[in-house]
Amino acid sequence: MNMKINSSSESRRSSHRRSSSRVSGSHHGRTRLIQILGVALALSLLINLFIAIALGSYIRKAGLLSGVSASLRLQLTDMTEQLEANVRKTRILKGEIQELTLNRLPGLIELNYDEVIKIDKRYVKNIVFTRTGKNGAHLYEYKIVLENHDPALQPALKIVLFDRNGVQVGMSELRKDTEHGGIIRLDQDEVRAHYSVVQLPDNAEPEYFQVIFL
Repeated sequence: MNMKINSSSESRRSSHRRSSSRVSGSHHGRTRLIQILGVALALSLLINLFIAIALGSYIRKAGLLSGVSASLRLQLTDMTEQLEANVRKTRILKGEIQELTLNRLPGLIELNYDEVIKIDKRYVKNIVFTRTGKNGAHLYEYKIVLENHDPALQPALKIVLFDRNGVQVGMSELRKDTEHGGIIRLDQDEVRAHYSVVQLPDNAEPEYFQVIFL
């Protein structure tokens, strides 16, 4: 009887390990695909830049000539069509990367600068991100608006920033002991704004964020 129970328990553990392995493999595969698509997107943007530079050169040459030959007009048309096709491919690649990232990490919100992004969760109403700093410093300022309709509370949350691939690149916390002016109390029906700055590594470019309540 004990042998049967042990066998059943081992079978369940083995099934759980196989299930965990499949989930881990799927997560790794999505991450790898996002990285590959990111490289393809970078190459596409680089090609678009070269085509645009060449197209501008031809247009300047055409402007200097009293008459544009049929051959030059044909080259201009071909380059324009190629550029438009590459722009369409770039949009498709960006859409695929975004879909994969959001599927892999549900709850992420697209980060658009200088735009009021509605949150409307618990006491967080909205947030605005702005690039700031000088001399190449990667600083990102945000203003978060809090609105409380419940009894007085102590706001506690963190803003987590992610890059295109869904990799965390920065974080900012709001607590009562925050170094640069935390919000100790938010009374019922009170609205307050909180400002903070996040400094990121030089090569980091946030494209998504998440609000996590503590």
